[in-house]
Amino acid sequence: MVPSHENPDWVESDRTTPTTPDGRSFRRIVGTDVDEALAFFTADYDFRTPRVRRTGNRPMWDFAGVGDELLSLRSSRFLVDLRTESAVDDKFLVAWLRAGSSTLTVDGRSVDLEPGVPLVLPDRYELHHRDIGVNLVELDRAHLRALVGDDAFAFDPLRRPTAEGMRVWQAAVREHTRIWLGADQTLTPAARRSIVDAFATAAVEAFPHRERWQSTVTGNGPEHARLRLALEYVHAHARDAIGTAEIAAAAGLSPRGLQQSLRRHLDQTPGDLLRSVRLDGARADLVRGDRDETSVADIARAWGFGHLGRFSATYRARFGELPSESLRTR
Repeated sequence: MVPSHENPDWVESDRTTPTTPDGRSFRRIVGTDVDEALAFFTADYDFRTPRVRRTGNRPMWDFAGVGDELLSLRSSRFLVDLRTESAVDDKFLVAWLRAGSSTLTVDGRSVDLEPGVPLVLPDRYELHHRDIGVNLVELDRAHLRALVGDDAFAFDPLRRPTAEGMRVWQAAVREHTRIWLGADQTLTPAARRSIVDAFATAAVEAFPHRERWQSTVTGNGPEHARLRLALEYVHAHARDAIGTAEIAAAAGLSPRGLQQSLRRHLDQTPGDLLRSVRLDGARADLVRGDRDETSVADIARAWGFGHLGRFSATYRARFGELPSESLRTR
């Protein structure tokens, strides 16, 4: 995406950040000092306790990037063996490998980056880079969420895009990268915003993202991972005859452990969770239903509510209207 840095004119000595005529910042750096490289990359990617091993006589590193507060296109190379933890809180990062190898680990699950295959990076992860060359697109998180109209929007990180998703993302990269990286040309505010929104829209279309409930459990520890398994199981099987025992087994927890984990992180019991998911499912069916062909009783039974009166009362307490009123609003 950004060319490599063989040109010695790209070396920066004072580490200042120049700007383009329209105010975008750009940096082009090449060096061989490992400590200098770690200081530079740590400032942007919050490397924690990095551990470096040389893989050759000359640990070359370089970086190029053009960006503003909403979008940054970056390319970097670091010819060492690097292990560290990393964290980014205010951006969505899309990365794809150009050279070398990289393994990212989250919640004990490791994923190897594949050359040319873009992935959205997690907020927190362990990395192992080996003579890496990588491209990055950084998108401002708040802006993307405002664009999609969901302040809890989140990608499901480290999941490959579909073939169509790859096509959408690659088309955006081809169409807009050269223009954005033209550091010597001026882009109007409207043109800059158009490119920002094109990348953000392409990311939303291309990469798997979490449903809102998938963002309710924050944290990356083993307990958080098991609790996410419990939530995934409930959402996948809410129409089935399941209860605490089945949910706990799916999450690798004891029934007591499930109860404690749900109470600690979501302030719910397993029954509360299952009932909430079933109510959401019933509401979605009612809102989409045809009032001339849809029965409230049939939908209630399909979602595990055997007593219509109790279902209606619980539904009204949750959504502020009766099931029949939701059906009529279509």
